[in-house]
Amino acid sequence: MNPEDFRLMELQPGDEAEPLVCRLMRVGIGRPPPYEALSYTWGRSTDVFTLYQEPEISDSSGTLKTVSKITRGLYEALLQLRQRATPRVLWVDAICIDQENLKERGEQVEIMRQIYANAARVVVWLGPADDETPVAVQAIATLKSHIVSRGLSLETLKAMTDEGPELKMLGLTEQILDEKTLAVLRRVYCRPWFQRIWVVQEVIAGGSSSEVHIGPYVIPWDDLGMVTLGLQVMLWTLPVPTKAPGIRNALVMWQGRLFARKTPPTLLDEARSYLATDPRDKVYALYGFAAFQELFQRFGFKPDYTIKERELYEQVTRLAIESSQTLEILHYVDNPELPAEESDWPSWVPRWNQRTLHWSFPLQDHVIYSKKPHGHLSALEDAQGSLLRLKGVVVGCVTEAAQYMDWTPAAKEPTIQNTEALTQFWDATLVHPDPLMNVKEDKFVGLAQALTAGLDFECNSAAQSSARHTADAVEFLLQNLTTAPAADQVRVSTLYIHLLSLQKTFSHGDRFRYQQYIVWICMNRRLFHTTRGLFGLGPLAVQPGDIAVILHGGYTPFVLRPKGKYYQLLGECYLHNMMGEDALELCKRGTGEDILEETIFELR
Repeated sequence: MNPEDFRLMELQPGDEAEPLVCRLMRVGIGRPPPYEALSYTWGRSTDVFTLYQEPEISDSSGTLKTVSKITRGLYEALLQLRQRATPRVLWVDAICIDQENLKERGEQVEIMRQIYANAARVVVWLGPADDETPVAVQAIATLKSHIVSRGLSLETLKAMTDEGPELKMLGLTEQILDEKTLAVLRRVYCRPWFQRIWVVQEVIAGGSSSEVHIGPYVIPWDDLGMVTLGLQVMLWTLPVPTKAPGIRNALVMWQGRLFARKTPPTLLDEARSYLATDPRDKVYALYGFAAFQELFQRFGFKPDYTIKERELYEQVTRLAIESSQTLEILHYVDNPELPAEESDWPSWVPRWNQRTLHWSFPLQDHVIYSKKPHGHLSALEDAQGSLLRLKGVVVGCVTEAAQYMDWTPAAKEPTIQNTEALTQFWDATLVHPDPLMNVKEDKFVGLAQALTAGLDFECNSAAQSSARHTADAVEFLLQNLTTAPAADQVRVSTLYIHLLSLQKTFSHGDRFRYQQYIVWICMNRRLFHTTRGLFGLGPLAVQPGDIAVILHGGYTPFVLRPKGKYYQLLGECYLHNMMGEDALELCKRGTGEDILEETIFELR
């Protein structure tokens, strides 16, 4: 089939009891007849039903197959969408693409966004209705009516976030829906469609013409979008905010702005919260977005289902480095200890098919980190292909790594359960000199800022409001230490005594401000201390003997693990006083052994 052609299926009319019958036709991407594009989830490949196909129009070689086996998800969608008296022309990936032809699959990915954009309508199939569906549909209508009454345009709503100020604009400070109805509505977003990576470009390409089907119920996509925004805001007002990934995903898709402005690495990171049966689709499903089209067209890269997942991810990593001339993509590496069967996976290649253990540092969105890469990138090629050679400096060797801090689960006021993780860590750091620390700064300031990765409660630089941030940290940690299970032992610890002395200088702190960020920033991250006296917050896997480095082309420091003559990249890290654009210059100051020399690191 010509790469500029695609197939449409004409779903033949019939009653509910009759078998599904369709006819395929080939059309050009430039001037296709009117059609609708289906966005759905496949379902289990073992749960299959029959679809009968008539001979394909314009196919000189005959039919593709006279009988197709389709999954339950598609079968239920086609039964619902079939009309009684007239055919319905649809584009359905499982039928219109020869799934066994790897070359054709790759070619169709290249025009997938056009297929959805050219459709008269994108039909989103969430699945059949259940007993709760009428309640959910009525709740959507109620919430939509309330939001519309506020007189805000769609453009304004799509530009909103789910943070505090929007509560007043949407008029959602009072309860519009009771908690039981909210729970029913939230469960709509637990349907698999909201987790699937391919639906992102499908529904964004379809735009306002898209409509959502739940059994016989039809909801305009824009209606569901504005309700999703309101629901996200309302869930945050509950005593314990309810997590619902499907709600966030739906809001991201409806507003579209996150995917519109991202670079390839940040697009890939955004896609980690979505699912794909084939891990290669974590890349290929993003092919239609501008950032990827620019990258792939520049290097002549095309979707190819004949290559393995590792080879694809490695190619994308190298292309992103070469294209941006930065190490931006390496900031999304999140390497726990890999199982033995995966130990040959290059540590510098992000595993996009796995969700990160933690929240990624906001390198592009916050001014506290370097907005320019350090130095000048010089990625040195290697003959083996699995190595990445980079220039940089060792800022320090990790001497101490704290125990992972355990938090009280699902509490309104999270507290540290194992406070000895902090007290023992503090004692261990006192024996090391601090040549790179600010001599006018109390050592505790470095610890307090490392615990929040240099951010304050407003996501600004903690260093710019150091006194307030330190006062908040003192109050938070004193509260945690005095209510700890082993409080009697804690009260004689060096850290506790030091905090009491600091309380006289840093008074009127607010522990709740500090708590807002320490919990989610420290989640699955570990505190560490280096030979040069710097506090850091790095990957969960960090341990003594690892090294903190600044690499040319990177935006923050990284943690590497020596492996013979090579190094394993564990991930990015926060390193106190070494997060600015002048970090490399700071490393070159001093005399004698204090000067840090550049070296070449071979990552594998």
